[in-house]
Amino acid sequence: MATDDQKGVRTAQFHISAALFEELGERLVSKPEIALAELIKNSYDADAKSCVVSINDQQITVSDNGHGLTEYEFLNNWMVVSSSDKSKLRSSRKFQRKMAGSKGVGRFSARFLGTILNVKTTARDPDDGKLKTLEAEFNWLEISKKSKISDIKIKYTVAPALRGTTTGMTLTIRSLRENIADLPVAKVRTDVLRLVNAAGGLEQPDFVTKRSVYGDPGFEVSFPDQEDEDEEVKNLARSILDRYVARARVSVSVDGKVDFRIYWKGQDEPIEKLRFTLGSLAKPFLARTLAADKGPKDHRGLPEALGGIDYLPLASELNSPVFVDIRFFPSRQGTFAELPVNGKKAMAWVKENSGIAVVDNGFSMPAYAEESSDWLAIEASKAVNERNWQSIFTPSFYPMDPTAKRNPRLNPMLALPRMPQLIGRVHVATQKVPADIKDDNNWLHPNMDREQLRDNGAYRLLWHLVRFTVEALAHFDRAFRLEDDHLKEEEARKNARQGLAAAIAQISASSEINDEHKQSMLRQLHEVEEQYSTAEKHEKNVRVSLELMSLMGVMAGFMTHEFDKTLESIHSAGAVIKRLAVDFPELSDDADIVLRNEKALAQQADYMRLYVGASRNITITPFKAKAQLNAAMRTLTSLADEHEIDIEIDVDSKLPGPAVPLAAYHGVAVNLVSNAMKALVARVGNKERKIKIYAATYESTHVLVCADNGIGIPDFLRDRIWDPLYTTTENSDDRNPLHSGLGLGLPLVRRVVDSVGGKIELLKKAPPGFVTAFRVVFPT
Repeated sequence: MATDDQKGVRTAQFHISAALFEELGERLVSKPEIALAELIKNSYDADAKSCVVSINDQQITVSDNGHGLTEYEFLNNWMVVSSSDKSKLRSSRKFQRKMAGSKGVGRFSARFLGTILNVKTTARDPDDGKLKTLEAEFNWLEISKKSKISDIKIKYTVAPALRGTTTGMTLTIRSLRENIADLPVAKVRTDVLRLVNAAGGLEQPDFVTKRSVYGDPGFEVSFPDQEDEDEEVKNLARSILDRYVARARVSVSVDGKVDFRIYWKGQDEPIEKLRFTLGSLAKPFLARTLAADKGPKDHRGLPEALGGIDYLPLASELNSPVFVDIRFFPSRQGTFAELPVNGKKAMAWVKENSGIAVVDNGFSMPAYAEESSDWLAIEASKAVNERNWQSIFTPSFYPMDPTAKRNPRLNPMLALPRMPQLIGRVHVATQKVPADIKDDNNWLHPNMDREQLRDNGAYRLLWHLVRFTVEALAHFDRAFRLEDDHLKEEEARKNARQGLAAAIAQISASSEINDEHKQSMLRQLHEVEEQYSTAEKHEKNVRVSLELMSLMGVMAGFMTHEFDKTLESIHSAGAVIKRLAVDFPELSDDADIVLRNEKALAQQADYMRLYVGASRNITITPFKAKAQLNAAMRTLTSLADEHEIDIEIDVDSKLPGPAVPLAAYHGVAVNLVSNAMKALVARVGNKERKIKIYAATYESTHVLVCADNGIGIPDFLRDRIWDPLYTTTENSDDRNPLHSGLGLGLPLVRRVVDSVGGKIELLKKAPPGFVTAFRVVFPT
């Protein structure tokens, strides 16, 4: 219908078809357990202490002891489609429960189950204080025949409640749909309980369990016709959940402060405790930050460097508290030792109850509670043997060494738990976005059907947090398993040594073996014993050397701090000597030496300070190769001048550096040049001493070459130079830094180059005019 005003402008009005109820009932939900859960949520919102669900071939009954509906509430709330009542009242009237429903359409899910709905509700009349019972019946088939909602007339009765009647509501659904009547009741019961008894025996957060202020007695859903879970089974569940191999417990406040803890089997205290804010980690991945990137973009409009990362961009906050409790039960010997049931039965229980559900205000969201749900893409990662962390948080706390990434035994992502091995809950408390908030990107809130959270920046932030939690479990599980493997290897070596010694003793004492044959056997066994000992000693030395390499970083930081204090004293001393040289000319040269050395030390200290700072930041940022090589070489200028060594950098000033951390590039260059300087100082004769550094891009790689005309490396030592602790300069003149070494330089360089995905080699033939050359290939 349309109307005209005096100026001829027409006005149109919306007319809502009765078919809307079909959409609300049959499209809003997709499964019977979801439809039942929606009706049970209404009981929870009505401050019911219990809800009883009865299912048979003829009808489904959902009955509660909540506050019921008065006639006014029936007419102005129940009979109003998408009533805003729950949106305005975000807490229940008596126990102040967070309202599980918010859209005002959950009751229409009854239409999904059957075509007849009988509503019988008893409430206290606010006018006279007496209990009254209202009863109405909805025939959905007849309703759908009406052309307009205004044509629908629902008859109802109101009468004084019978003696002994208490407040509450009973919904009876009859004329069940064919697909509903044939469902196995036990499965429906299990699926419903999965949604409404969301804790599942795991820890619940304060924002769900804190009821003492309002005297909330709790809410229980029961299926009296199908009670088959006795106390013994419940006790078994508790026992299994406490027998985890690993557990992650994460608490996030509304303002984004995270308390992150990892617990391990047999240990009361957490093995990992982290505190951080979500906003600080999310900042580089906000929409405005990523949009400001001027580089090439992928199909999503995000920087190409993030092409392998899903669920971006992020929001800076969630506007909801979060609590995560995830427990890991690997299929391993000893996981369920000392349980009252065998391991196979316990593992079957874990598999049946596995999954990481999202619980909103105490109720599981169906999309995440389903057995087949892989919302964290864990099974997807396992299917393709994904080797890279998928959460953008994980590299910040557990950066993966590229060497480990390539090694299946060391890569922690390949130890990612499977979904059937995980039982977890992610509790959130969504709330209606305030009307004055135009952009809801920073708010966790459910979709219209409430089966899942809306895909926005807040949801993606939550995804990366929970995925990081599972990846952290993989990180520590791999570390502990490697440690266990090491202990087993040590035990195997010990047994092997004992077995070898026993064999030697037995052969030596044997009178049945002739002497010549015995001596031959013993000689071979002693050779094996010696080779075994040599190999063990070498492996131990390598392990110790790697630990020493790690200590060098600590030393560098300490030396930088101490240098600052020492340099002040040297500068003051040099100034005093300079003044004294006016009266004592013989001190003039000493004053120049002190001040010159002080300047050189200050330059090296400044560089060391920058290097230590850069080494803490493993982020890869663009840089120009020649500028950084010049900066690194300035630290060696004084030593080069002292020994008349010419260092030439043959690099195009516009050449971009490789895709490696800046500290790695500096460290490799300084180590190669300092090794070359040692070879030049050791050379006899007056021939020019020179080092040349080449760098260029070749076939999508960055190639760095360091060549010198020093004493060279004999062929028989070409392989030994990579061994940790091997050096040709030990026991030399310790007054000269170029006459000393720990044997850590080249092994450390190789380890760093490997860790960034590169390769280093000693060239068989150096460039013309040079004797030795090392070639490093970095990824671009």
